[in-house]
Amino acid sequence: MTKFNILISLLAVASFSADIGAQENEVDPSGIIAPSNGSGTRALGDLIAGPFDVEAAPYDNRCLGVEEAWGSFWVTGRGHTTLGNNYMIHQYDMNGVYITSYPQNVSGTNFGGWGGRDMEADEAANTLYVGNDNGYVEIMTYDPVTGGISYASTLWSNVTGTVRALCENPSTGNYFTKSFTSDIFEFDMTTGAVINSFSNPAISAYGFGWDSSSNAIWSTSANTSAVEFDPATGLETGRTFFTALGGSQGGADVYNDSRNANGLSIVMLHQTAPDSIGVYDVVGSGTPPPAAWPNLPAAHVAAAGYTEDFESHAGVVPTHMATNELDGLTGIGPDVRAWCNIGQRGACGQETGTGAGLWAGHPGAGSYCLEMGGDPLGPTGVETRNGLVIGLDGSGQGDLTLDFGIVDHGEEADTWDGVWISTDGLAWTNVYPGWQPLAMVWTVISGVDISNAGVSTDGQFYLLFAQDDNFPMGYLDGIQIDDIAVNGVAPPGPTLSVTNLVAGATAKIDLTNCTAGDLAYFVWSAAGGGPVNTPFGPGYVSPPYRVIPLQVDANGH
Repeated sequence: MTKFNILISLLAVASFSADIGAQENEVDPSGIIAPSNGSGTRALGDLIAGPFDVEAAPYDNRCLGVEEAWGSFWVTGRGHTTLGNNYMIHQYDMNGVYITSYPQNVSGTNFGGWGGRDMEADEAANTLYVGNDNGYVEIMTYDPVTGGISYASTLWSNVTGTVRALCENPSTGNYFTKSFTSDIFEFDMTTGAVINSFSNPAISAYGFGWDSSSNAIWSTSANTSAVEFDPATGLETGRTFFTALGGSQGGADVYNDSRNANGLSIVMLHQTAPDSIGVYDVVGSGTPPPAAWPNLPAAHVAAAGYTEDFESHAGVVPTHMATNELDGLTGIGPDVRAWCNIGQRGACGQETGTGAGLWAGHPGAGSYCLEMGGDPLGPTGVETRNGLVIGLDGSGQGDLTLDFGIVDHGEEADTWDGVWISTDGLAWTNVYPGWQPLAMVWTVISGVDISNAGVSTDGQFYLLFAQDDNFPMGYLDGIQIDDIAVNGVAPPGPTLSVTNLVAGATAKIDLTNCTAGDLAYFVWSAAGGGPVNTPFGPGYVSPPYRVIPLQVDANGH
């Protein structure tokens, strides 16, 4: 199943008219969506202008990139699905009114593909750079007399893959690009040489815009509408926002818009129905983002020895658990289309796919389990995110491991998927990766180390089972989990070590891992290595032997 997103506008877009079924969007084929805590905003991400329909007038429902330059918006488009490829750059005024279209240049190697993606303009040089497949950049010239553009030349850069997102650092003259979850490339637009590259697969990029106030790059994406990152490291700055049009699977540009009294704005292309552009504020700080998993349990139970088959709860969520059912695009919930069920939403085992009955068929299945996915009787193609959070207390219990059984009904890779732990419910650390490698059979996962991932389990903490996908639970997507067990790892027993055991020298003997405050008995003999029984246990000595009692300190030494 190919993953796709349906973006539903929450704005007043009743004037838009388009056939959703006719849309064809170029989306990240991996379906990877970057985790983000979301954003509640006052100014950051506020709509400044639009959304403007860029599809109807030029009759192009495969629009991709957008750039503000020379007092106009410029939009790349492949052409309408009913007419085939015509590869144009459409021009609009600043109120989204269509002016005209100009032909792109598509180099022969790339003909038949999507054509131009994101763009970057050098207004002083009357030049428009248009990213394309296979490292190509098509260079257009702007005529200030006619206000039109025409093809000038092609640069074949050393960038690997598609020059999808595109922007320039005006201080250095270097350009940045990224295609979905590929590396971020910094390159020279004159020679095409790659100057630097960074890896950040958490950002699935469609468009870039350079923010001159923060000297950072805004990237549009399918999940968060925009996320800012540091061009020196490729790491996110923590600033991100959503829009009411959902994710932005298209280009972007940061510029000064006179309608925004705060300063800089970003124009972003949304592959919605119809394809649209919107202008948003990137200056405001906004309110702190809400938690990625807003519902946390009110209680914690002992971790070591904890077992869970969900039977005793009989469909009632206990106080040491909390369910999260969220919109997969915005992270907002509750969303009735999501399904995080231990029996409180409905009977377990309503799945209709080829894996129906697999969970119920495993020994000791009972009537209840944890189910996550879309509503098993709901629609397909709806992105949902689910998480069950369990409150545990591992105080003084040492290292812990996790066992559980699972049926995977066809999950694709998603960054949210897997098992996570947290001490505060805000920062989450993955301890078991996504569900995609698992087969559609009852599978037991054993010995997952949850204590050595950088998060302390010596105290209260949260254990999260998380899932994100776009089909109903049990129909090509979703998981069923049962027979959860958290196990304490037995500490090592007393250990004897001897160093510098050399004839004529002084040897050093250490006893470790003993019980603090107890007596440890050291048995030694010069007669041989035994073994022999002693009143204190077996000794690896031969009689005669000596017994020396030693007081163990607070550290077990």
